[in-house]
Amino acid sequence: MLNWKRFVAGTVVLLLLSAAIWIYMVSTYESGLGTSNTVLVSDSNSSIDNSSDNKMLELSFDTGAEDLLWASLGIEMEIEGAMHTCSFGVQSNPGQSEALISTNLGADGLTFTTVVNATDDEQFTFLDIGEQIEGTESNYWMKFSSTDIFLDDGVKWLFLDDADFKEVNEIPSDNLSNNTEDRLEWYTYDLSVHRIDPNDGVYVVEKNDMWFKINFLSYYNSDDESRFPAMQIAALNGTDFPALSNSDLVAPSPCIILTEDSDTDYWNANETIILAENGINLCSQSCEINVKIKFETTPVDVSRTELI
Repeated sequence: MLNWKRFVAGTVVLLLLSAAIWIYMVSTYESGLGTSNTVLVSDSNSSIDNSSDNKMLELSFDTGAEDLLWASLGIEMEIEGAMHTCSFGVQSNPGQSEALISTNLGADGLTFTTVVNATDDEQFTFLDIGEQIEGTESNYWMKFSSTDIFLDDGVKWLFLDDADFKEVNEIPSDNLSNNTEDRLEWYTYDLSVHRIDPNDGVYVVEKNDMWFKINFLSYYNSDDESRFPAMQIAALNGTDFPALSNSDLVAPSPCIILTEDSDTDYWNANETIILAENGINLCSQSCEINVKIKFETTPVDVSRTELI
């Protein structure tokens, strides 16, 4: 009887220890998105006046930085409570209404980060990739419900395992699949922390001679709520991207990124950029500017805020 009691007590202790370890792993889970880079902000060494082309701030990286893809970057200046997106020319229209499809144009002005509300278990949310808007049951490219993602019958596709999003620029030589009956196996389930992790790689999709590439980033929104798959989407092989011409989605950016670096794909680790007014007077003589940066939808550390 004594040995039995010891066995039960030991089993209970082991279960409690295992539960404590699991709770710790879940509570301390960190996404693989984002970067450890720290952005250093300083004055642009230019006087600020009432014109609309002032050079506002200089941004660079602290030591030990990695190159960051412009398509995955979002940079904003907060001036007197107003947010102003900085890019190479165009931004997402800040006047977009709340919808089941949320789009945000990257700093490169070519790549959308698209978030789908897939919280309905009984109804699909439809996505028109080319237009970057909510589709319908008769007109869509992809449909979403919870973890389930299906392609429209007219879509052909190919998954490039472990491919880098930026490096996929040409139509693949491999044959595309026309199997749209089965759901996409776009993720793995990490049982240890009960998280959905997108598979590493890039989907190439084609419909009506329009080609796009898709990289799944996350299954969780900024509040860590599930059923909000986020993707990077860009046109491939010279395909026209209608969404970039839609004034409801895209507008000229009031803040432009200036750089002397010839590499327009990456913000290189040793590169200094300038944030400047783009034909709009954002600040006259003296104002407080907060810089907010996200990479892969995750906030980036900014070392300080400059007063100019």
